[in-house]
Amino acid sequence: MTQENYTPTPNILFDKLLKELSNSELKILLVIIRQTNGWIDKKTTRRKEKDRITYSQFINKTGLSRRIISKAINSLSDRGLIKITDNSGEVLNTAPERKGRYFIYYSSLLENGTPLQNTTCALCDTNQCTLRHQHVQKVHITKETKTKETYKKERRPDYVQIKEVIDEIKLKWNPQKKSDNDFSEF
Repeated sequence: MTQENYTPTPNILFDKLLKELSNSELKILLVIIRQTNGWIDKKTTRRKEKDRITYSQFINKTGLSRRIISKAINSLSDRGLIKITDNSGEVLNTAPERKGRYFIYYSSLLENGTPLQNTTCALCDTNQCTLRHQHVQKVHITKETKTKETYKKERRPDYVQIKEVIDEIKLKWNPQKKSDNDFSEF
């Protein structure tokens, strides 16, 4: 496999962030990683650290609407996963700061000094490896859930309740008959 045919992606994306990010956030982050780590800068012969990405490019690559893209970019910026700057290097954290700017550069912070960099499964999260194949969702039994379970077990189908009501009415009208299957009077 040659360098031109793949994009190096930080392990933290798979080990930690995959379960935390929304679909739109993941798509936007992957586009940013592709547009930076996926290209080698001809001047430095190193992978690009930032890239100018337009909303049209985001739309074409993700299929998301402008509103969803904007929301995902804001969320990724708030989480400290991406850095957004203009051509002079000024950080543009909020949408109003970016409004009207023509040159907006995006970079992933997953490798460049972020605290998430060294929290891969092999280094820091030993529980993730040992628990990977266990059932993720554990149910905590509380008084409320136990009450609901008990209620479900005790609840009888409607036809049984209706039969009991009919039997009670039968006994009131004809107290000498106590047969449950005799509906000849009704």
